[in-house]
Amino acid sequence: MVNDIDRLSKLLRELEADIGTSETCNTVLRTLQTAIDRLDVSHAKAFYKELCKLTKILSETKPRFGILNYYFKRLKTDGHKFQESSDWREKMKMALEELHENARSQRERLLKNAASINVKGKTILIHDHSHTVHEILLAFKRARKKFNVIIAEQDVEKTHQNIEVLHQAGIPFQVIPSYMLSHIQDNVDMVFFGGLTLKDSMDFVMDPGTYGVISQFRTMKIPVYMFINTAKFSLWKSKPRGEIFFHAHKRSHHSKPIEYDRIKYSHDRVPTKLFHKIVTNKGTFSPLELKKTFEKLYSSGC
Repeated sequence: MVNDIDRLSKLLRELEADIGTSETCNTVLRTLQTAIDRLDVSHAKAFYKELCKLTKILSETKPRFGILNYYFKRLKTDGHKFQESSDWREKMKMALEELHENARSQRERLLKNAASINVKGKTILIHDHSHTVHEILLAFKRARKKFNVIIAEQDVEKTHQNIEVLHQAGIPFQVIPSYMLSHIQDNVDMVFFGGLTLKDSMDFVMDPGTYGVISQFRTMKIPVYMFINTAKFSLWKSKPRGEIFFHAHKRSHHSKPIEYDRIKYSHDRVPTKLFHKIVTNKGTFSPLELKKTFEKLYSSGC
């Protein structure tokens, strides 16, 4: 199982970096939905046994993905109920569709809560390639709210994803290197971010580079917003920096005979206290209110 865990961990990390956390979860659920018809299992109990194995593997990936653990815990409960059913395939596909509907409902509630933010005539800065942030900006556009966006340039692919979304929607934007933001910080009214998860340490796991950007605007007293569904919360005891990975590459100086190690980290950890407000499907919270909500969900296990 160790090899299975390592392989799945690597695949999920690559997917999350490429398409974001929510879409990674959707991809996994859609893949399972397709696989149910093709699974060569003789009866529902055999399927449930395999589902339990997969759920266990997902609970041990590095990092653990809160949103996947949330949905597979629910699927495992449904699978247990369907063990004696002859039409278990159809029932499991219906259960998966209900999960998709649950995810859609959570997104809609988050968007509704985000709609109360006054963005009329404002300039919003974004940095990561959060699909949640994209959906919020698109919802503002559909509501005919006029605003501008500044994209803090980072990883080329992620920056281009932001550019493509805004361009297609007709949202006016500019792109500024993230190390030059001091030149335009007085023009920024608010900053929007999404996150991979919220840990029990009250730290968000986020794209690399976000800590510096957030800290900069925090010192300027410019509101910084986090947008995240509570299904992404990591409702377990976390290990210190257990979700942070680094890659070391040997590099050579372009003109001198010098070799060196270049270290690149997968994510940042950002304390909740650096955010003005955290907008979720369950409401909009201050950092202190968010802590109380997290603790309530943690104690209930859901």
